[in-house]
Amino acid sequence: MREVNLKNVTKSFGGVRALGGVDLTIRSGRILALVGENGAGKSTLMKILSGVIPAGDFEGEISVDGQPLRFSSPREAEAAGIAIIHQELSAFPSLTVAENLFVGHWPRKRGLVDHDAMMLGARRLLDRVGAVDLDPSVSMGELSTGSQQLVEIAKALGRESRLLILDEPTSSLTPGESASLIKVLRALREENRALVYISHKMEEIFALADEVAVLRDGHSVHQSTTTAVDEAKLVSLMVGRPLDRLFPEKPASVREKSPPALVVRHVHVTSEGKKDLGPLSFELRKGEILGFAGLLGAGRTELFQAMLGGGPPGSKTSGAIEIAGEVFHADDPREALDHGIAIVGEDRKRDSIFPQRSLEENSAISRLSLGSRFKPISASYEQAMATTSLDRLRTRRRDLEQPISDLSGGNQQKVVLARVLQAAPEVLVLDEPTRGVDVGAKFEIYQILFGLAAEGQSLVVISSDLPELMALCDRIAVIADGKMTAMLDRASFSQEAILTAALTRHSREAHA
Repeated sequence: MREVNLKNVTKSFGGVRALGGVDLTIRSGRILALVGENGAGKSTLMKILSGVIPAGDFEGEISVDGQPLRFSSPREAEAAGIAIIHQELSAFPSLTVAENLFVGHWPRKRGLVDHDAMMLGARRLLDRVGAVDLDPSVSMGELSTGSQQLVEIAKALGRESRLLILDEPTSSLTPGESASLIKVLRALREENRALVYISHKMEEIFALADEVAVLRDGHSVHQSTTTAVDEAKLVSLMVGRPLDRLFPEKPASVREKSPPALVVRHVHVTSEGKKDLGPLSFELRKGEILGFAGLLGAGRTELFQAMLGGGPPGSKTSGAIEIAGEVFHADDPREALDHGIAIVGEDRKRDSIFPQRSLEENSAISRLSLGSRFKPISASYEQAMATTSLDRLRTRRRDLEQPISDLSGGNQQKVVLARVLQAAPEVLVLDEPTRGVDVGAKFEIYQILFGLAAEGQSLVVISSDLPELMALCDRIAVIADGKMTAMLDRASFSQEAILTAALTRHSREAHA
């Protein structure tokens, strides 16, 4: 396989054109970054190339080294040497990591599955993607989103595909894990494989890709070597308008003049069979944006889930949590919301949205959950509330009745934000708030968060995107091994300082 060509590829869904005559060339020994805003058609194009959308369901042609190919299923594409890792993971949660890696391709001995060979093969594949601490005998359902993503990548590499398509592969990974994966992809390039890399992360695109192709509104608008464009030009091609920077200018903080909105003192989380987390202590002031950084598995998400009543069954949380001067303990997230703390989870589709429900229903859930179950619901009032809250966040939509799954990732995230803001929380915790969101929508979400802080809203942002944390936050707390190892003010922000603290294995005292 030397060259793959897609010519005049066109695809519509229910009368809505997703792709309109797209051309794309993919070369062996090269990494092609495929970029564009959410809804530009990137994933649809790659589903066509990988057989997920079969021949006959689209117009146009695919050829490999000049020979036309037609796939009726992903298995046929895989047999031709093409593999895809979807942004939405397709793991079997009840199977082990090793079983997920070899499902459908079991190593056999005397007609039976050779479990020893499977475990050895799983260990080699996991080591190949830098997941050296991941146990291949644990169930996939026990893993974090980031660890599951690594397993999916390892599985694709195990098929020895000649063309590997990766759709947002680092969206759940920490900077260290992303760097390890990039090393793997560079090694695959040296093996003369072809790679298509879909990402919204500019720094990864320019560090990794040899070529870049841009889709906008379902059309090809550009393909060149990466060195032929700079970041500003690439962003402009993606959004169709000049966008001179990735982050809006951060307004002056009001936190120094404000009282604490949230005080956390010596919070400690214990769970049977899992490592202890904490103790964690910090203060969050009104109008402050406080970031939490750390490597995958450091315990950032787990600490906040436990504090807000969403810890695993059997876990115990000790310590003191005060909001607006009142000590409280939450047994579930709704109780935390009752006390004025809302959380937006890291996995939008799993934790935050009802995909087949309307925008109106999705935007109202948090506020309605706080009211009396016997209180009648006024349809006109709910429509007015939904319209006002979605308009405030500039949510692009057709109407209130359309399913939230119809929207782009950025607009889905705005609906989730609109929902929690209707509940008027004192503190808003955002876990990976821009994961899977394109560059234009990210800019809009950052503007929204700055506007909330300026109004006195207190925000916690948990993110694996260090440039994002440094642009958004007034301070950044770093978590390693379940403990806070640093609390950095803006004057001390640097990726080196954050990563150094994130790699600390033994906690030193760090106070707000």
